[in-house]
Amino acid sequence: MVEKIVSYVEGNLKMLADKFQLLDWYKKEQVLYRMNVCKHTCLPKGKCEVCGCTVPNKMYSMYSCDTKKFPDMMGKEEWEKYKKENNIHVQRIDRD
Repeated sequence: MVEKIVSYVEGNLKMLADKFQLLDWYKKEQVLYRMNVCKHTCLPKGKCEVCGCTVPNKMYSMYSCDTKKFPDMMGKEEWEKYKKENNIHVQRIDRD
């Protein structure tokens, strides 16, 4: 239960940071990727079909509740490698 609360708070804080364009580009790309993966399942319902957390807030969380769909949030180099290995193309995000 505590994990869900922490994930909820984290997701909301990161979503707020994104609204002010304070989220790192590689994290934003992962959020967009997660939203695309869940566009027919969780997003229309407004909640994660696995854990029940609200979306899109949950998409900003560090941890994945279903690693078969997408992994935990990755660092910049790990994300670049993951995209190449899995042939993932995400809308270009301005990078610093």
